[in-house]
Amino acid sequence: MIGRCVYRRSSKRAQQTNRELNPKGIDKGLGVARALEYLGRTGNARTFGFGDSGNDLGMLAAVETAVAMGNAMPEVKAVADYVTDDVVHDGTVTAMRHFGLI
Repeated sequence: MIGRCVYRRSSKRAQQTNRELNPKGIDKGLGVARALEYLGRTGNARTFGFGDSGNDLGMLAAVETAVAMGNAMPEVKAVADYVTDDVVHDGTVTAMRHFGLI
């Protein structure tokens, strides 16, 4: 069929308050790759991704340093290079300070 989009529901969320729909085959990892390409960057050196749920796994695989939030699902923490505080306790800021980004 021409023009047919097949959507997939993202995996279970760490926080069950929202749902995301993505076209099949499109994820945050592809978004990171496209952004790097647009910026003229080759490779993923000095890239960081912050995630907490299954829909973030593609992004975390696409960056050099994968950061899991403290409230992240176990499968996200398993692939992370660093686990920071949870979202409520400013985990993003904690990780950015840890890596000398701020």
